[in-house]
Amino acid sequence: MSPPDSVPSHGSPSPGLMPVVRGCRPHLIAAAGFSGLINLLNLAPSIFMLQVYDRVVPTRGVPTLLLLTLILTIALGVYAILDAVRMRLLLRASIRLERRLAPAILLRILGSPSGTAMERAQAMRDFDTVRSTLTGAPVIALFDAPWAPIYILIAFLLHPWIGVLTLVSALLLGAIAIASERVTESSVVTLRGRTALAQREQDASILASDVAQALGMRDALVTRHLLERADLARRQASLSRRSGQFLAVTKFLRQLLQSLALALGAWLAVKQEISGGAIFAASLLLGRALQPVEQILGAIKPLTAAREAWRSLDGFCRRPGPERTTTTLPAPIGRIEVRGLEVRAPGGDRAILSDISFAVNPGEVVALVGPSGAGKSTLLRVLAGAQAPDGGEVRIDGASLADWNREQLGRHLGFMPQAPTLFPASVHTNIARFRGVLDGESEALDAEVVAAAQEAGAHDVILGLPHGYATMLERGEAGLSAGQGQAVALARALFGRPTLLFLDEPNAHLDSEGEARLARCILSLRERKATVIVSTHRTGLLQIVDKVLLLRDGKVQLFDDRAKVIRSQTPGRPDEGFVHAGGGR
Repeated sequence: MSPPDSVPSHGSPSPGLMPVVRGCRPHLIAAAGFSGLINLLNLAPSIFMLQVYDRVVPTRGVPTLLLLTLILTIALGVYAILDAVRMRLLLRASIRLERRLAPAILLRILGSPSGTAMERAQAMRDFDTVRSTLTGAPVIALFDAPWAPIYILIAFLLHPWIGVLTLVSALLLGAIAIASERVTESSVVTLRGRTALAQREQDASILASDVAQALGMRDALVTRHLLERADLARRQASLSRRSGQFLAVTKFLRQLLQSLALALGAWLAVKQEISGGAIFAASLLLGRALQPVEQILGAIKPLTAAREAWRSLDGFCRRPGPERTTTTLPAPIGRIEVRGLEVRAPGGDRAILSDISFAVNPGEVVALVGPSGAGKSTLLRVLAGAQAPDGGEVRIDGASLADWNREQLGRHLGFMPQAPTLFPASVHTNIARFRGVLDGESEALDAEVVAAAQEAGAHDVILGLPHGYATMLERGEAGLSAGQGQAVALARALFGRPTLLFLDEPNAHLDSEGEARLARCILSLRERKATVIVSTHRTGLLQIVDKVLLLRDGKVQLFDDRAKVIRSQTPGRPDEGFVHAGGGR
């Protein structure tokens, strides 16, 4: 797949959304043109009514009535066809926008370190808001809005007083709608925020329901959520009551004004200032003039939301995109060089890692040790490319990590985070890294998946699941025990026989037998010259590694051959001073 148009190369800033949206301009211009024709045909019933009362009734001309009816039927048929074509044009614009922009946004969300996790999660929702607004009812309201003054002008041509009544009616209903928006705006914003918060709290309680039940918290949580729901119900009722009052006034005025238009037309007809047919035409014209006003006022909220979503999404898309390289580098042999690596805590200046420098030769196994909070997990994430450093660099086979094509390097890299981070898909799909989506399912892929599971010692564990490799993980690793989740995550890391492996506490939930299997797995990796960096707080793996890297307070305290490191520690306690229970940040 070629990169989307709006994804820049080498992390350069993007011009934003406008170049992509301009590609939809022909569809939107055509839809606006059809809107003009549709609004012209909206006048057909008024003209028909006027002709019937002015020409047919006085002359009793049945042939004229039949001809007028035929013309009206054709006009309304064309109206329906044009309306369908307009909707089809907007649908094509929506599809075009989805095809051109959605890949770029998803690549930024999943492949760029720019922005916080919340900003990346919000980006696609903002895109859906913009797309639905640009190609839905709100944009139709914008296309129809310019015709309200034209309908009012036609009412003035019918009679000045009818024009004045139409103009006053449009202004009055518009003022009421704007007042309703102003009065309810703060309540809507507050209610939206409290509803989202209550939903998140309820979801968290559902996920932790077993803990709540074990700790006797069930009744307290139920009461808490019921109180939240009662508060939300009161706020919703208050908002609905206010909105309902404005709606009732609007309906009353609309019916009253249309009736007043009939009364005014009748009065003018009695005074012989307009014809009898103009009586009903006046009421219809007033209704047509109010319709675009009501449409645009009803679209204020979605248009406001779309404007905010546009600003947020445009800013997100102007950030540097995923790094891309046009040069395909050779498959890595596994040499790692870290130079002056710096990582700071998000939103602050506190250093998680400071001035980290070391080198690992191909085929070496390095144990990463240190107390909890020393920065072990952060270092592994940076080495794997899952987190961008704030300073320094990581080089693989002499090439900076930023110069590697992430998809290419990822096929030769295995990463097992401290939390398994499995996806809501089958065990097979998780281990295969969703390779079947791109290459299709095959027996060769199945063989690779099983081989990775066997190498990780997870094959028997997976066969013990309800549906084996086809077991669906509806909520990621939440459907597995801690040990099962780690087994599947390790198999995923080993998939494709990678030459670089970064394992974060892979033995945290293993018994002695499982740890022995893991040790055999790491030994087999060393035999095939794979480079392995494994974080651990247990001493079992230290006997099979080549080197030990000790982190403390985000700095390298020690990096040397295992034998030298162990000799330098307290006799009989090789882990004294640098291995402590608990994972690093």
